[in-house]
Amino acid sequence: MLQTFTTHASNRLERSRQWCARTNAHHVEFEDDREASMRGGEFGALRLCVVSMGRHRVVQAQGGAAQLAPSVKFLFQEEGSAIVRQADRTHRLEVGQWCALRKDLPFELEAPEQARQLAITLPCAALAGPGRDPSWWRQARPFLRGPAQVLHACASAAVLSAANLRAADRHLIGRQLVELIGMTIHAGDVNALPDIREERRRAILTFIDRHLDDAGLSVVKIAREFGLSTRSVHKLFEGEPTTVARTIWDRRLERCRDEMVDPSLITRSITEIAHFWGFSDSQHFSRAFRQRYGLSPREYRNMFSLH
Repeated sequence: MLQTFTTHASNRLERSRQWCARTNAHHVEFEDDREASMRGGEFGALRLCVVSMGRHRVVQAQGGAAQLAPSVKFLFQEEGSAIVRQADRTHRLEVGQWCALRKDLPFELEAPEQARQLAITLPCAALAGPGRDPSWWRQARPFLRGPAQVLHACASAAVLSAANLRAADRHLIGRQLVELIGMTIHAGDVNALPDIREERRRAILTFIDRHLDDAGLSVVKIAREFGLSTRSVHKLFEGEPTTVARTIWDRRLERCRDEMVDPSLITRSITEIAHFWGFSDSQHFSRAFRQRYGLSPREYRNMFSLH
């Protein structure tokens, strides 16, 4: 079943205590006053979880985690960035990137800004195929296209819909996600030559994700930031499912959707959320949201939020 948790504390020390008690983390430092929240559940051998936190640092020492069977955690950075440390190696994870780490070994996660991650945890034994060097798992890779995009989209939808799924359905979804993980890992073996056009397009998508709350975000601003003409920006997205402007629009709708069901933001009104992400007209936002998700914002929040 779906499980949600939100810290409710008057100070950061108490918030840290609550988070450690719920997650068995060895140590957590919160560096701002945003409440932390998680939403997730068990899907057969997998555990899926979406975590939303402000600036923070999580330390998992050789304590409780050492008692776990060998397991791996896949991290998909949906918002903000994160610094991942394990085995004396440090990697940075930006929006739109994923990596993996050993959950049963000591590690640290640090977010220098507000961040949201989708995590998939499963036993190492569930992963077929030859073993990997630890550095391969921790390397940041994009999930904006290809098998990793499919994996992320399916896992995200599973978390969102978990409350309305039977245990047997969750178990079946878990098995399918294991297959998608295998496909994603295999795709990571392809050593293609760098695609300059794709790298530039990916950089623009990352810039969009990091500036969605900027009401002035536009194709003109993107072009100026990257030293391109607006025509060049549009050409980078030729053949893609959506235009640049539509991508900005869709991702703002996604941010609104995510925050409407974030347990820590349940007291924030739909109008406040919409305005924060650049929708100045509530009725226009409501029509766009219904067109995208098939429900009004209020209907969506009532259906997928646990109060």
